[in-house]
Amino acid sequence: SVVLHHIVFCFFFQYREWFKMKPFLAIYISISATQLPNALSWSLNAAALNKDRLNIIGELGMASRARQKKASRSKWAEARGFGSTTATPTVMEDDFCTIVGGGRIGSLLGQGEKESSTLLLGRGDSIPSDGVGPVIVCTRNEALEGIIENCPDNRRKDLVFVQNGYLDDFLDQKGLKDNTQALLYVSVTAKGAEPIDGVTDVNPEGLTAVTGLHSSAFAKRLNDLGLKCRVLSPEEYRPAMFEKLM
Repeated sequence: SVVLHHIVFCFFFQYREWFKMKPFLAIYISISATQLPNALSWSLNAAALNKDRLNIIGELGMASRARQKKASRSKWAEARGFGSTTATPTVMEDDFCTIVGGGRIGSLLGQGEKESSTLLLGRGDSIPSDGVGPVIVCTRNEALEGIIENCPDNRRKDLVFVQNGYLDDFLDQKGLKDNTQALLYVSVTAKGAEPIDGVTDVNPEGLTAVTGLHSSAFAKRLNDLGLKCRVLSPEEYRPAMFEKLM
């Protein structure tokens, strides 16, 4: 401020003779010069305010995209009868499951509280390309070929196989050798009957085992039904698979 006043004084002193003839102009320039610091301060404050507004607009845009994503998922679930649009995306991603085959095992995995988070399909039904979660294939071995061929490419990684027998060579031919596989030690005498878990004195942790991408989700679904399931690494799974084959 002191420097500014010094500059103004020098300016008037240099042109004093000229300003004698225009006193009003001299007064105007003097007042304008003294207000310059305030003008600079206002400009800096306006710039800071504008930056804050841009940040708020950016945050609102991110929130809007999040709401759109949630609404899209909820709309997908509601269209298929899996609850209202108020369901959270986290619940859908963690618990939602598609089951192919409505026999004894398929019906078991989708019963009770799991009905609201399960899409049950027949062999001829199409697997949704925009679905989420595991796709548990509960059919006989001879139906696998058609189910895999008709499965959308982006959902093939979600296929979960629970069939008996050695499937490795078949799945390898289909490019699905690393997919989730399960060894079921569960007996269901009839559709809708109470399941009998494969728990023995020697194996109190149960004999049912699973490995692969959706192993945790599959085990949780069985646990929620009161059934035990071990999550194994691929190296641990193979001996258990051969043991069941013998």
